[in-house]
Amino acid sequence: MNYKEEFYWQKTLKSAQTFLKRWNGNTARIWYFQVSHCFMTIRIEKKGQRGNLHINCGGPEFFHGPFMWNNCDIDISVETDVEGKVLKFIVRDEKAGFELRSETIEFAENCKPL
Repeated sequence: MNYKEEFYWQKTLKSAQTFLKRWNGNTARIWYFQVSHCFMTIRIEKKGQRGNLHINCGGPEFFHGPFMWNNCDIDISVETDVEGKVLKFIVRDEKAGFELRSETIEFAENCKPL
């Protein structure tokens, strides 16, 4: 893995921790799925509070779990091969029985509709 790839993975995991620290404990749901562009969005919202967090997953290859759950405790990690090369992001909430494996991941707050 070259420096640019390693920086991308590390930066993304650090961003994940920051966003999830603010939003875990609220309601998560599968918000959007598009087959043609192979894209899935998980949306986290807090009841009675304006705003949200979108976890946008490009190239999802595996999904298991509920479409909506309360008190989310999402964790994001990476899957590597035997040589340590990062292959996929893993979005997981063990308590909810949720897991998604994806090639890319991005975060966006306060997406419409609010």
